[in-house]
Amino acid sequence: MKKNQTGHSAPLTREELEESKKIDDAELRQKLKLASQSFAYPNSNVLKNKYGIKEQDILNKQCSHDVTQEMIKLYQEPLPEKFDSAYLKYIHKRLFQHTFEWAGETRDKSFTFKDGSVAFTPIIKRKEFKTPFATSKQVAEGLQSLDETLASKNYLKGLSREAFVDQAAALMIELHRLHPFREGNKRTQRMFVEKLALAAGHNLDFSLVTKKRKQFVTVEAMDNNNPEPMRHLLDDISHPDKLLALNEFTNAMRDLDISERNYRLAVVAKDGETYHGVYRGGGENGFMMDVNGTFIVGVKSHLPPEQVKALKIGDRFSFKAPKAQDMQETLIAREKLAPLTNDELAERVKNSTLVQESIKKIDVLCKVVYGDSRALYKKMPKIEIPTTVESLTEGERFARHVGAFPDSIKRIRGINVCGLKSGARQHAEENFLPLSHAIHGYVHAYRLAEKEILEKHQIEQQRCDKWVGSPSEEIRNLLSLPKQEQQELLSQSPELRAEIKVYMGVLSERLSPMEQKAIENRNHYQLAESLGTSLNKAKEIAGIFQQGKEIQRDMQQSIQKSMQPAHVQRSKSRERATVNWDQPSEGYTKNLDKSAIQAEKVTESVTRERAVQQSIRQRKSESVKVVSMCL
Repeated sequence: MKKNQTGHSAPLTREELEESKKIDDAELRQKLKLASQSFAYPNSNVLKNKYGIKEQDILNKQCSHDVTQEMIKLYQEPLPEKFDSAYLKYIHKRLFQHTFEWAGETRDKSFTFKDGSVAFTPIIKRKEFKTPFATSKQVAEGLQSLDETLASKNYLKGLSREAFVDQAAALMIELHRLHPFREGNKRTQRMFVEKLALAAGHNLDFSLVTKKRKQFVTVEAMDNNNPEPMRHLLDDISHPDKLLALNEFTNAMRDLDISERNYRLAVVAKDGETYHGVYRGGGENGFMMDVNGTFIVGVKSHLPPEQVKALKIGDRFSFKAPKAQDMQETLIAREKLAPLTNDELAERVKNSTLVQESIKKIDVLCKVVYGDSRALYKKMPKIEIPTTVESLTEGERFARHVGAFPDSIKRIRGINVCGLKSGARQHAEENFLPLSHAIHGYVHAYRLAEKEILEKHQIEQQRCDKWVGSPSEEIRNLLSLPKQEQQELLSQSPELRAEIKVYMGVLSERLSPMEQKAIENRNHYQLAESLGTSLNKAKEIAGIFQQGKEIQRDMQQSIQKSMQPAHVQRSKSRERATVNWDQPSEGYTKNLDKSAIQAEKVTESVTRERAVQQSIRQRKSESVKVVSMCL
């Protein structure tokens, strides 16, 4: 049989098609049907089984239970040295040994039951597929080809994740076409490929794939000769971030108590593709959009931060999934912080400290002048935002008017009879001018607050617009080392010290004080919300920032130590040696009584005093030497 470029069996040749057409012969077809039916109980579609169960639903439940238990055991087993058809048969036998006599037996030859009946299935056609599976002869040839292909490619070891996905997709399609066992092919194939992935250094999680999607990819491969959906599926369940998003989707469907049979087709957004649809919600690490009836699950960190913060359920939006390389190069994406709207600016100005303090001052003076802190509330001119010359001028005019004609606003506090004024009246008149000045200050507080808020927002826009790339390989290697090895490596590499300093400077400038505080408090949820990214990405950012800061502190301490005079370093070294020699164990120290601790402190004090006296005597001696030399 011919092989295609991937090393798997090619579609049927003309001769093979002619051979398969012979099955149309009525007599032969009847014999094959009878042989195939021998796998089932008489007058039933229920397969013969070791339990003697003749109800399909009960058999399905029992078989599913047995398979689940065996899968747990298989996952715990060490990986085989070779992945071939023998291991494929071993997996099938392990999964179905409790249920079927023919567990582990392929359909390229007949099978004899203990009761003496013989069963044979040379060809199988499922109603969900237009194309029949491989014939029994092709099964044997296909399995042999599989053995040769996997061995020649070193069982797909040493491949990148993307390259492994391509090869594994071709393998799964070929196994599905062969359909080597009478039943149980899908579960056996998935276990085989999962184990193959683990041996090659990759992880696959088929538990997150819906039945509808499994059906879709196999139909596309079998009937339409389209391998891309299978490759897409394996890419989704091998990518860590996509797995998190898929897991959230699956849990959300379960929380809504939606049966899997009612799920729509759900796939993870394909790298580099653009989608247009309706936002259906998001979780900690992913989001979902409805694209013409298909659920597209996306990774939250792949959305622009401003979009993450703005999206609401039901919004129509467009989304372009970034390419894998672009995401690998990005730690924190740029955020396009929109300009403040007039309403947002007005609200911030109104609530600013400058404006609020000026209002409080006016309230106090109004209480003194008019006996009512709210005397001017309805009469103060409105300051427009953004501020205009006209509104500021109007405010200044009002301030002068209050200073010149305060009684035109409201009755002045206190009594004035024939020039005789009460204390309250005198106090009120003394504050006419301060009140006018306070109103003037209030008017210009709006202008100053507006200016300050706009400047801060511009600075914030510039900060958010900064892109931070992922750490270089050298920095990542440094972060992965134990502390002692980090210090040794840094001491030998001034270039790496400079690189970590520059990188941490860039990262610190991108993170706001609030975000840095969230990292310090290990509040990854707050950090993710502030940055407009996924929780998983927030944890990655926090880890890099914390490790980088710790390395910087160690570097600074090392620099300070190197700048100390040699005799101070020797003195401290001797002190540390003395302390380490004399210092009792932690458990012993806790049991010391107060007098013992006090005695220890006195001893330390005497030691330090002696060291000081010795230093003084040394300096006096050096001074004498200098004087002698001068003489």
